[in-house]
Amino acid sequence: MHDHPMLADLTLEQVVRHTIRFIGIHGYTKLYENKIDTVDIHEFRGELPCDLISIDQVRDCRTKICMRSMTNTFTPGLLPPPPHHHPHDHPHDIHEHHGPHDHHGHHKHDKFPFGEYIPPYPLHLEELSFKTQGRIIFTSFPEGRVEIAYKSIPVDEDGFPKLIDNENYLACLEAYIKKQVFTVKFDQGKIAAGILENAKQEYAWLAGQLNSEMVLPSQSEMESITRMWNTLIKPVRHFDDGFRHLGDREYIRKH
Repeated sequence: MHDHPMLADLTLEQVVRHTIRFIGIHGYTKLYENKIDTVDIHEFRGELPCDLISIDQVRDCRTKICMRSMTNTFTPGLLPPPPHHHPHDHPHDIHEHHGPHDHHGHHKHDKFPFGEYIPPYPLHLEELSFKTQGRIIFTSFPEGRVEIAYKSIPVDEDGFPKLIDNENYLACLEAYIKKQVFTVKFDQGKIAAGILENAKQEYAWLAGQLNSEMVLPSQSEMESITRMWNTLIKPVRHFDDGFRHLGDREYIRKH
């Protein structure tokens, strides 16, 4: 890159900063590194890894069941605890101070005004689920551990981002950095508008080539996608086995 006379003064810090922005702008799956980490859950929440870009799957360490993303806002695990709540209370003890008794000595009202009672913190009576907000993951159970499969920017031992050995990728990255540097030089009045426009066109052309290469699936990936779409059995239980058999071939048994 320093072979270009107008990029000779480019520093390593500038290259690293532009490279990280380039990876974030394009965001192709093949540019990221697949990683797995364990997160401790305390009081329905845990801290996500600092290098996380996007989450692929979340699995409960105790049951080994993959968790789904939350679809409801008022999940019992995230609502405030009932009045006079103690973590070791029995589920039925929550009702003893609510509602009058009938003639058999039972409670007439075993619910709070806002709906079903909230189970004690050590218990969870709903499907395992999660949601993320910033660097925090919220779960439907109060305590435990989860495994997170996620994508991150690959870095070396010194913390610099790694580059994949692909000609289109390297050419597009170089064109992006040149466009960014030329934009600053144009704002300073050091280069003409035609030079900046040429750099933008070069980057746009190479970005299109890179997109075609990174987005199109391979033949083996297309085979798995075809099997997912053309299924004999309705897929409704894949969360239980972590999508392990989602792309398996299905057979018709003839008796």
